[in-house]
Amino acid sequence: MKERLNKIISKSGISSRRKADELISSGKVKLNGVTVTALGTQADLSKDAILVNNRPIKKEKNVYIVFHKPKGCITTTKDRFAEKTIFDILPKFPVRVFPVGRLDKNTEGLLILTNDGAIAQKLLHPKHEINRVYEACIKGNLRQATVERVEKGGLKIDDYRTSACKIKVLSRASLKTQLTLTLHEGKKREIRKIFDAMGHPLIYLKRIQFGNIRLENLAKGKWKYIAKKALL
Repeated sequence: MKERLNKIISKSGISSRRKADELISSGKVKLNGVTVTALGTQADLSKDAILVNNRPIKKEKNVYIVFHKPKGCITTTKDRFAEKTIFDILPKFPVRVFPVGRLDKNTEGLLILTNDGAIAQKLLHPKHEINRVYEACIKGNLRQATVERVEKGGLKIDDYRTSACKIKVLSRASLKTQLTLTLHEGKKREIRKIFDAMGHPLIYLKRIQFGNIRLENLAKGKWKYIAKKALL
């Protein structure tokens, strides 16, 4: 399958797409022995010979990683504001990986990383209805009427309405409620915003499952490889 050269170079782990564009425009990329400088050039790595700085590139092996993200680090490949990122904790992998979705700074738990864009898109797209399960502790005694209201969805948050979800209350007390929450998609800080709107600010939030993958006993800050077939 043909793809843009900058995408192929980026996927090989040599550089970012922007840097790949610079390599192409400066004449450092050859396609089947011919120097190319047009940024829109396409190729098929399974059929074409591509050289970058006179070195051949090969299709990188897809990898799939489960990581127990600790609280206090951000989920990003770049660090604009000099905050601690997940990549300050993770080792340097032999291929460039990216997180499938995000967990905000104050949320811990299961994060999937990969270099397989097709799998990432499938895991994230709402039409596939892949569950994300969270453990949460919130302030106050969460009443059943509030549970039902949140589960139905349709709450106005910022410029969108929330989707339906499933809540299981684990314990209730006057000062706090512990629960699990299951949803198919999650917008930025959506769970926190929902409970803030209901008058029950979050004390603690942890993702424990994404699709078929469970966090189980993976220690905080640790990671492991998994097979592609385990994801779907």
